[in-house]
Amino acid sequence: MAIDALLENVQIELKETDACTREMNAKYSAEQVDAAFKDAVKEAGKYAQLPGFRKGKAPASLILSKYKNYILDDVAKVLQQAAFQKLTGNKDLDIVSFGQLKAEAQPETGKEYAFSLELEVAPKFDLPEYKGLEIKVEQKETLDEKFAAELENLKKLYAEFLNVDGEAVAGDMLKVSYDSDFVLPEDASAGLKRAVKADEAWFYLMEPEQIPGLQKAMIGTKKGAEVKFKADFPADWREPGLAGKSVNYTVNVKEIQRRVPVESDEKLAEKLGMENVEKLHEFLKTKAQNELDEARMAQIREKAADQIVAAVPDFEMPKGVLSMASQREFSRIAEQQVKKEEDVEKFKAEKDKYLDEAKKAAAVQMKRFFILRKIANVENIKVTEEEVNMQIRQMSAYLGYKEKDLHKMLESNGGYTELQSDILMRKVTNFIAEQAKA
Repeated sequence: MAIDALLENVQIELKETDACTREMNAKYSAEQVDAAFKDAVKEAGKYAQLPGFRKGKAPASLILSKYKNYILDDVAKVLQQAAFQKLTGNKDLDIVSFGQLKAEAQPETGKEYAFSLELEVAPKFDLPEYKGLEIKVEQKETLDEKFAAELENLKKLYAEFLNVDGEAVAGDMLKVSYDSDFVLPEDASAGLKRAVKADEAWFYLMEPEQIPGLQKAMIGTKKGAEVKFKADFPADWREPGLAGKSVNYTVNVKEIQRRVPVESDEKLAEKLGMENVEKLHEFLKTKAQNELDEARMAQIREKAADQIVAAVPDFEMPKGVLSMASQREFSRIAEQQVKKEEDVEKFKAEKDKYLDEAKKAAAVQMKRFFILRKIANVENIKVTEEEVNMQIRQMSAYLGYKEKDLHKMLESNGGYTELQSDILMRKVTNFIAEQAKA
């Protein structure tokens, strides 16, 4: 039976079971089911190979018997898809999630076929005025201040390490040789050997420490000094052979080097390959202005969205969607709180507190999402496939994944839908911010 006929004849009833929940009940007559079986058998017959019959010439009864499971799956899929298509074609029904399909029996010739499906719809609420909002923007930095900071940062970034004769300070780099009283096992790894003895190495006096207690012991030393100190390695130290151990070190300082920023704008322009200082300043001022403009627009976006959300009274939200958002937020909290093995028990003891935090945060997030989503529907703001692909392309370059592998990963774990939502939210807030009065 053609899909159009199924769409026309399927009986669909919707029952409201909660503020944002509906139950769809779909039913097909026995005649419609029989027609669907007939079409499925005819399609299977084009490829069926049965002894004694040419391809496509076997009797329908034999085809149905031989390929019963395949045909049954095909019929069920066609009937369900037709009902689903009719349901989603209802413009008055803003569906946001689907539950599990339930059917008391599989399709069978000569009998009616019925199934139900629970779905969640977007909450109903009135939008406040969201165009031409009055937004107060705080300017935390002037162009001159931003330019000066950019210039200083570049001078530090392109700094050189130069030898110094004075005392070592935090941030210095020391060329050393060192030994310890740690007894190496016969099967010691190369990493463990380097960690306890070296004829020549570089120590950086910065976090994270290469050896526990290194900075405290080495700051204030001079070239030629011999320094002895005790290192107490924590139980979770990155080199397993040293975890939980106490080791006595003897370090001989051969050189002390210090990062010295570029001393002049002229020298910095030369290092950056700029034609002259004026070109360098012009480039940095343009960059600084662009960053200030983006920071200003980010403020407008955030404040405008907050203002709109605050103007809408709280409303009932789809329980399933809210539950999934709470689970995601709880997982995020868990990742933040559990860094080491000993954190696990503490997290378990405070699980109820974190669950409550996750639910509250999810409620705030989803209220914002549904309000901005409704503005997107009103203004016909959509996300194109190219916009999603571009975002995936940027993510793959940053994360070091192949683009197609990241695409598959996002589709398999639900990340693709989340990415679409993120892009949509950004487009809506941009739309609101562009029309705001700030």
